[in-house]
Amino acid sequence: MHITETILIVEDEFITAALISDILSEEGFHIMGPVKSAAEAVALCEKSTILPDVALCDIHIKGNESGIALAQTLQSRFHCAIVFLTAFTDAPTLKAAFALKPVMYVTKPFSETQLLVAVRMAMFHLLEQRSGKPSSTTLLLTNREKEIVALVQNGFSSKQIAHRLHISIETVKTHRKRMLQKNGLNSISQLVFLLHHVA
Repeated sequence: MHITETILIVEDEFITAALISDILSEEGFHIMGPVKSAAEAVALCEKSTILPDVALCDIHIKGNESGIALAQTLQSRFHCAIVFLTAFTDAPTLKAAFALKPVMYVTKPFSETQLLVAVRMAMFHLLEQRSGKPSSTTLLLTNREKEIVALVQNGFSSKQIAHRLHISIETVKTHRKRMLQKNGLNSISQLVFLLHHVA
């Protein structure tokens, strides 16, 4: 049930790409890219020793190949879960995108919470595909840790959790690290997945 929490960002708008990268990096995700075209995305995956778990793909990107065509390649060759990003919600675009069964379809402009919910859902979907329903598991969590995981599940960032619980960001990060260590887990995504099935 191992995932690396690696995310490929395919976005040709520099400011949007940088924002996505900053948000996800702050939450502990490993970032590939950002890249601006399908050709760059495929080349990056081909030379990387670690493949992305999730691809965040803008539908309208630079180059001859659309984000939808790229998503199909990423699914078939690299087995990524797909989250589409776009400012377009017209019927033809939606139909083409939904045909690939992405985990989520996020419209621009998006909030930090919308982005994190989409990525968390994609990781959850991937873990279900790869491991199915886990066997009975006992998780060692304090009440405070359960509060933090619940907020993570709902798309709260570490900064938002700190504000909500009136603690520092470093305290939130310490709790997250401790939860993984004492339960022998590699990622927060695994913890969220197991907690869902234990609850």
